[in-house]
Amino acid sequence: MVSKTLSFRWVPYPRVRWFIALLALVALSACDKAAPPLKVRIGQAMPALHVQDLHNQSVSIKANPGKLLMINVWATWCGPCRHEMPSLQRLAKQLGGDRLELVGLSVDMDEHVVREYLIENKITFPSFLDRNLSEVNGVLGIRVFPSTFFVSPDGRLVKVIEGWRDWSTPELVESIGALLPSIPSSPPSSSSSLLPLKEELP
Repeated sequence: MVSKTLSFRWVPYPRVRWFIALLALVALSACDKAAPPLKVRIGQAMPALHVQDLHNQSVSIKANPGKLLMINVWATWCGPCRHEMPSLQRLAKQLGGDRLELVGLSVDMDEHVVREYLIENKITFPSFLDRNLSEVNGVLGIRVFPSTFFVSPDGRLVKVIEGWRDWSTPELVESIGALLPSIPSSPPSSSSSLLPLKEELP
């Protein structure tokens, strides 16, 4: 759980949307109350998440054969989320992209705010948007920001970490490394788990 005081950064959202985001943060950061269980449990199949990219195009985040999918749910107004972002970038660089696919899923309303934050802080792994929290709440049942979900190549949820971490510590790097699929004998596939939503439709 988040153990540090959360700070807020004013951004020019419409007041109603900002108030909704504030209520969501308060509800999800109530550390002293019993939280409901996540909607996806360890070992269960991870549903595809239908979200938008930073150009407002619909995409689907889903398991990628040959890679461990790591989904970090965050927001620019979440202090602990911002605190751990640099170490996530270091983790992505250290482990590389052959067997790990790290993506961010922001619940910010404004893609320009997210893009500006990523550029300013030199975060290069991709980040996507779930503005109305339909996937974050409806599919995942997230309880705290940030939360990080690990999905095996065969589509099962294998690990969840709630609250911020220093992702560059040797212990965490080792534990995540243990989840990575074996190195294939042939060159890894260049496919991505991020597909345009229309490609999933019959």
